[in-house]
Amino acid sequence: MVLAVRYPEQLGTIPHAFINGAGCSGVGAVRPLTDPATGRVFLETNESSPEQAQNAVQAAKAALPAWSDTAPGKRADVLFRLAGLIEAQADELAVVEALNVGKPLSQAKRDVGRAADYFRFYAGCCDKLNGDTIPLGPDKTALTVMEPVGVTVHILPWNYPISTLARGVAPALAAGATVVAKPSELTPLSAIMVAQLAIEAGLLDGVLNVVCGAGSVGETLCTHPDTAHVTFTGSTQTGRSVMQSASAPIAGVTLELGGKSPVVVLADADLDAAADGIAKGIFFNAGQVCAAGARLICDRSVHDDLLEKLIQAAQKLTIGHPLDDPDLGPLVSSDQLSRVEGFVVRAKEAGFRCVTGGQRARPKGLEGGLFYEPTIFADVPANSEIAQSEIFGPVLITQLCDTFDEALTLSNNSPFGLVAGIYTANVTKAMRYARQVEAGQVFINGFLQGGDTVPFGGVKQSGIGREKGLAGLAAYTVEKSIVLNHAEGQL
Repeated sequence: MVLAVRYPEQLGTIPHAFINGAGCSGVGAVRPLTDPATGRVFLETNESSPEQAQNAVQAAKAALPAWSDTAPGKRADVLFRLAGLIEAQADELAVVEALNVGKPLSQAKRDVGRAADYFRFYAGCCDKLNGDTIPLGPDKTALTVMEPVGVTVHILPWNYPISTLARGVAPALAAGATVVAKPSELTPLSAIMVAQLAIEAGLLDGVLNVVCGAGSVGETLCTHPDTAHVTFTGSTQTGRSVMQSASAPIAGVTLELGGKSPVVVLADADLDAAADGIAKGIFFNAGQVCAAGARLICDRSVHDDLLEKLIQAAQKLTIGHPLDDPDLGPLVSSDQLSRVEGFVVRAKEAGFRCVTGGQRARPKGLEGGLFYEPTIFADVPANSEIAQSEIFGPVLITQLCDTFDEALTLSNNSPFGLVAGIYTANVTKAMRYARQVEAGQVFINGFLQGGDTVPFGGVKQSGIGREKGLAGLAAYTVEKSIVLNHAEGQL
């Protein structure tokens, strides 16, 4: 167990912002970054000011002509090199991500690998942004060309800083757009490290900028008259504010927001596979996942057997310091811990049955850390707070159903619609569920297994637009139509 944590020496060399190709210090408030497993401050940073945010947008605007005119193959070369540099520095990036977020080291390494994969995938797209020709008869030719949207703003969440950065920034850069990224004030480090590596990979100064800070910095970016598109990942409430702010410059928005994802298990399902997928889907990253399978909707006839498997899986999970690579690390902040505790306390007060967990975890030597036990509430009413609200912690609820139609109704009884899953041997029911459930992404017999090149995004209060895959390029391109009249006598 890491009782006397040695924080990496390179932390002190990471700048507080990255503007126009160079690292710089923030001039705003001092923000201590705290290891959530120990409570120790491992670094102090200065947040960026609104003026620095404006400078970053101006740098991105100034760099736009040169980057958008760079040949697609050369843009691809830069992104390929950046992917390789991220992989070469994977161990260092993963340690920083684990300490900053609190996630187990192996999960942080996975995130770093996914970031490299995103840059490599979109590098391969740079020279494939083709337009169309449209028949208008013998005397006219119409064609479309795909042009970069302009300056793009990326407001990142704290739960997956490096992979969320890459899944938005990579397609923007591939399309020839320029970027200002604002990581969460809780987890600013990996975005700045990637921006440094991008310059090493050959990216032009000003194409990728990073500013850090709280709401005022994000507001400045969203309302800037030169902002053409805003990509935001976070809560539904903040997403509404981002959307309103982006209306000032009439910027496009991609919003990946909250979730309360259902996972249906029918009577004919493989219960072992279902238990494994559900446990990973809710307890991975301590439940701090927008797509987490937080609602198990289970056929009454197999509910108790499946519940017992899930209780056993939850109780076997190891809890500890992220650098020891346990199954479960701490929550990211004391505010987040209080939020999770509040939901659990209110559910208990309402008389709901907590079958495992339900309190803070206090691993030996880390008693002051922000840990919470894997928690399961059984047979929860469909319209209760704990069934309707996004908790964003390691808390699973179960709900009972007797028919397929009841399972579908319960699945859609939510303001959210990000992800859904179903376990069944009946292909007809599986596909009927996939077509009728209100969700942007559906997993059959393998919840959250695969999908980094599959379009991702929500419906209802879970967001607007799609990221990942080829669909992720659409937000960063503008289709221009050109009509040429070449009839005789016209030239």
